[in-house]
Amino acid sequence: MKTYLISVVVTSIVIALSELIIPQGKLKTVVNTVLSIVLLIAMITPFADIKVEDDLPAFNPNNQSQGYEIDENGYFDQRLKPYIEQVYLNKLKDNDLICEKVIVEISQTSIKKIRIFLSNLVIPEDNSHINNSVIANYVARILGVNKEKVEIYA
Repeated sequence: MKTYLISVVVTSIVIALSELIIPQGKLKTVVNTVLSIVLLIAMITPFADIKVEDDLPAFNPNNQSQGYEIDENGYFDQRLKPYIEQVYLNKLKDNDLICEKVIVEISQTSIKKIRIFLSNLVIPEDNSHINNSVIANYVARILGVNKEKVEIYA
């Protein structure tokens, strides 16, 4: 704090001296503009050094004890769920997988389970090695999630 005040005071004194020393004209205007910007930077610098994680522990990803206490009623989860479901539905549709619905289970803004209800899934009998597990792995790759989170209902 002491260095902050010293830098602001010194910059202000330099600006005041430049007003007295520099003669009228374009040079004075340019010098005053440059020194005003320097003063502004000197005044803003301490605020630029603030780290949000240190001052607001709720935003610190390393602080697990805080959790999401502001989301006691699951507000973020409720707002996030339909959006994620629609994104996953569109990703599957883009990969030629038609779904009746996608249900995402969210807790504290992290995805716990994805239930996918595929419609008209046709697996030829000569491909008996293809089962729900193989399809779940394929869908997990498409969605970019862990395969343990994916459940397929065909």
